[in-house]
Amino acid sequence: MSVSAIIAAGGSGTRLGYEEPKQFLDLNGKPIIAWSIEAFSRSSEIGEIVVVAPLEHLDRAKGYVERYCHSKPWKVVPGGGTRQESVKNGLVASSESMEFVAVHDAARPFITTDEIDAICIMAAKLGAAILAKKVDDTIKEVQDGIVAKTLDRSRLMAALTPQVCRKRDLLDAYEKAQEDGFVGTDEASLLEYAGISVVVQVSSSINFKITTEADLKMARALVNYLESEGMS
Repeated sequence: MSVSAIIAAGGSGTRLGYEEPKQFLDLNGKPIIAWSIEAFSRSSEIGEIVVVAPLEHLDRAKGYVERYCHSKPWKVVPGGGTRQESVKNGLVASSESMEFVAVHDAARPFITTDEIDAICIMAAKLGAAILAKKVDDTIKEVQDGIVAKTLDRSRLMAALTPQVCRKRDLLDAYEKAQEDGFVGTDEASLLEYAGISVVVQVSSSINFKITTEADLKMARALVNYLESEGMS
């Protein structure tokens, strides 16, 4: 299958409070971004890897990709001012021969190669597909600090990555969003805005995003546990 993997690593990660971007922080002996690079490089569905990195860290990102990307063509390109702009840069830089694109957050180090393969195959059959997880908590809609209503969680899912679709569809969605001044929070929201259906595959993995210090501590503890159990 012809899929370009775009690993979005263009953010600064300031919410963690470190001087360097969170995707370059150590996670048990290797940078957070390396975990995703390795998972995508092992996928039989991925034809190339495009890493989008902060302009001031391009050389560093290239060094990591060179070290951790096994047997796949790769590129490193500069990010933009927003995630939307950064992914667009990756799209433009991807090879014309690749029909599909899989966008993944570099701050989600626990994605598995099996899930990458499965979501790519689903997208090839249905056009666009994302990983998502069921919402277990009761979700409240709040206005001015007061609960307005309780949402039906049976219809709610939290979007994960990778999100896979035809590259042409996503480029068209970006063009429409730019024309209308629409800003999406992920690729699926852009596709939805452009009228393109997106199917969901429920994820059972620990594919969470490292955003806060607590997330980072949990990720490190999780890796320690997996290694102690011989599962890493």
